[in-house]
Amino acid sequence: METLPDPFSDDIVSEPRRIEKSVTGLNDKLLNNLIQQFEKLTETPVPRRRKLTHAQFVVSSQAGYGKSHLIGRLFHKLNCKGTLVYLRPFEDVSTCWKSILLKMVQELDFPDNAKLEYGGENNPTQFETFAHGILLHLIVSFIRSDDYVLDNKEKIIEALRRNIRTPATFRNRKELPAWIRKNIDGLTGEFIRQIRYNGIHLNASPSSWLNGLITHTFSSELVRENCRDWLRGGSIEPEEAKQIGIRRTDVPEPEMPGSERNELCKDRISDLCQLAGFFRPFVFCFDQTENYAKETTLSKVLGSVIQVLTDECPNHMTVITVKQETWENGIRPWWDEAHRNRLSPPLELEGLDKEQATELIDHRFDGLGLEAEKTLFLDNDQGLEQLFQSMGDTPGRRKGDIRKLSKLGIREFLRRCANRWQMITGTPVIEKPPLSDYYKKAVEEIKTRPKRLVFDLSIFQWLVHEAAEGLPHIEAEKYKSPKGYFTRLWKSGDRKILFGFEEGGNWRRWEAIHREAKIHYDAYSKTKAVLFRTPEQPVIPGAKWKIAPVMDQAKKRYFHIMQLEKPELAELYAAHDLHVDAGEGNIPFQRHEVLEFIRQELAPFWERIKQPLMIDPEQGPEAEPKPGPELEKLSKEIQRIVRNEKLMGLKDLKTKLSQPVAEEMISEALDHIPEIKVYAGPKESTLQWQSNKSM
Repeated sequence: METLPDPFSDDIVSEPRRIEKSVTGLNDKLLNNLIQQFEKLTETPVPRRRKLTHAQFVVSSQAGYGKSHLIGRLFHKLNCKGTLVYLRPFEDVSTCWKSILLKMVQELDFPDNAKLEYGGENNPTQFETFAHGILLHLIVSFIRSDDYVLDNKEKIIEALRRNIRTPATFRNRKELPAWIRKNIDGLTGEFIRQIRYNGIHLNASPSSWLNGLITHTFSSELVRENCRDWLRGGSIEPEEAKQIGIRRTDVPEPEMPGSERNELCKDRISDLCQLAGFFRPFVFCFDQTENYAKETTLSKVLGSVIQVLTDECPNHMTVITVKQETWENGIRPWWDEAHRNRLSPPLELEGLDKEQATELIDHRFDGLGLEAEKTLFLDNDQGLEQLFQSMGDTPGRRKGDIRKLSKLGIREFLRRCANRWQMITGTPVIEKPPLSDYYKKAVEEIKTRPKRLVFDLSIFQWLVHEAAEGLPHIEAEKYKSPKGYFTRLWKSGDRKILFGFEEGGNWRRWEAIHREAKIHYDAYSKTKAVLFRTPEQPVIPGAKWKIAPVMDQAKKRYFHIMQLEKPELAELYAAHDLHVDAGEGNIPFQRHEVLEFIRQELAPFWERIKQPLMIDPEQGPEAEPKPGPELEKLSKEIQRIVRNEKLMGLKDLKTKLSQPVAEEMISEALDHIPEIKVYAGPKESTLQWQSNKSM
């Protein structure tokens, strides 16, 4: 019997940019309230310095009422009107601002069009659009100023706006960089004049910011990455700073301690918000906040972060979502009154009524070609009536009594739909699927979202501390080394393992980290340092580094640079997502059950960390796996097959390929085909062609 896709299997929103269609009227009033607050930031001409008095406080009565889905709807409504930043929880209070800034810069790398996940020449990133908007404003302002002598200024400005209206046309005007460099003093002077006139304060010098925006706009990807390194609060070389145009005093010292780096990251966030006044506001969305309730210090620092953003950072709107019970019992008690006063009155999410539920069912069946099954599912609307019934096993009602409900939370409704779907299709009803099914689905979902597969500071901190605390023969604890480069420690028998979390690629910074690791190793030879690297980051050490030979030798003894590839990264990040989902009540398991499961599931990862490094100096480092040259050819073949079939299972796809291919290679190829939506199921994934549809 052919396996039918389950229209109701996907009931958790883990990426707001991938939401499905919303149903008419559901939480529209709340969404409009958020949009009205955002519009207050754009009421005056550029440059602005507007502040909202409160962070927008979105509350749900229980899990599954659509907090993340609401953020996705907000992103789509503010598409190309605001710079959108989705913030998953930070894990360490000492690096809270560093974690937020890192996620912020990664979000800036998303396409400016919130309905897309992949950029390109005609789909600029949010940062490209941000830089373009600011520079265009300054160029126009400078031309209008008395410092620039020219006839017919307004006609020239009109033509300029027309000819460089997008980041792509702006970047491709070959004469523009030369004109900007020729007039850089005038542009800088106009920038400073507008900053002073509008009471704007930047922590880094205006000339460094302006040159950074210009260089990022017109330079190669390598130079642009140096710009982003500086933006993240990282160190860059003097010659790199000179090439960009960043003042020496604005370049962080390579050996900057962790506490100072965290404070610098806060300053960068503040500066970005100030600069947003020259273009358009930011929108910061703090989601999955149940994660902060697990530690008192996390809850407290979250309150401090919200207060700082509200009080000190103009030109942005902060949205924070939380479940009512979590707020009352896990977060609110630890917030000072000043922190609580920074929140708006609660904006409460509502559940579905029957009319909205009918529309949601239509959305879920749309495009699947299951009209007969849909009719059977609804059973002349009696099926819908049954879905809105509750057995009377609550206090005051006799067991077996039936109570009609007027509204249901979205996830609870989808859960009931999934059970009914299993019954009418003859699939055995599983009230509580095993945790391994949820994990497998989470892994497959992350594989379809390649922009998640980048360095995530908070997840790595969580993995080696909270997730590892119950491992046998391991004592995991927080730690602060003298310079703060290492912040976690494992004790395993007579061995010590230090963990550092460095996302940058500056050789002087890595030299300082290595120096501290060697001090620990020299003091106790059974010590090694572990640092993680992800596919988008440069390899450490760089091939041309002066210290590369020394560091390569250290990598064989005590300096473990753990290079993680996408398949393993998906497994690690899925483990964290599962833990967060348990905390939010999204899955029928508790956090401690998830931790026990993943400690076993990630056994190869833990062993890889615990193993001593190579001792034989003649043995070279392990070769890094690289994708084969056939990947592009495979992607095109899969694209052609799924486009023709419209809907098919992964097993069916494998039989139609011209030659046998490993499932891992197929998953990697699917990462490069945005038109294919993958429905991850516990037994098999289903592929659907989604050309010209927003996700």
